[in-house]
Amino acid sequence: MKDLRTMAGPCDFLMVADSKLVSYANVTALLAAGVQFVAPAPAAQVKGEGEVYAALDLEQASIVDWVPDRDADKPAEQRESYRVLEDTHTLKGPRKSDPVLTVRRILVHSTANAAGQQAARGKHLAKATEELNKLAGSAGGRHYKSAEKITARVGVITSKRRVTSCLRYHVTEDDSSVPALEWHFDDGVLQPEAAVDGWYARRARSSAATTTSRGRSRSHRSSCSTTGASPP
Repeated sequence: MKDLRTMAGPCDFLMVADSKLVSYANVTALLAAGVQFVAPAPAAQVKGEGEVYAALDLEQASIVDWVPDRDADKPAEQRESYRVLEDTHTLKGPRKSDPVLTVRRILVHSTANAAGQQAARGKHLAKATEELNKLAGSAGGRHYKSAEKITARVGVITSKRRVTSCLRYHVTEDDSSVPALEWHFDDGVLQPEAAVDGWYARRARSSAATTTSRGRSRSHRSSCSTTGASPP
């Protein structure tokens, strides 16, 4: 009977979900119910975290003792590795009277994600370079006789190749109104972008999750355990 009681007894529960879980209403309900959860940050919240990632020191992050199955047979130096940092994040409700929710923010760095983002950026830059050089060579020709047509084409290239943030260009005309295109990529933009490669965030219930309203706090404790779990 003791063995059966052990088998049928309460089990720790961890809810793993997508970013739709991290809404004010959902998190309020999860904290009230004492449920452990982990989910990626919604896109609207991630937009404001670029500066957070840029300020992070990778060397200060803890190494995660976990190897993906796909890398198990690879040499150690070729395996994907993870590092994590942790702080807190607050969620505000739609009304001013709503209590502020405090949850864990788990900041994760993946070498595979970083490599993928670097490769994607390099591909976009290479394609844009090819097309911009071709456009510069065609400036003043049959298809691009005016500065307006060159500018319009640059707009198409920057949007298609996703280089709007880093492309700097200037269209000039000589005394005969023949246009010319000069352009370059801004390293002052590319370097900060590269510095945050590999970072992403997860939201989770803190060990003592709180809601705060009018200076008062309320704690919800849970005995759920996540030890041994794979990286978020």
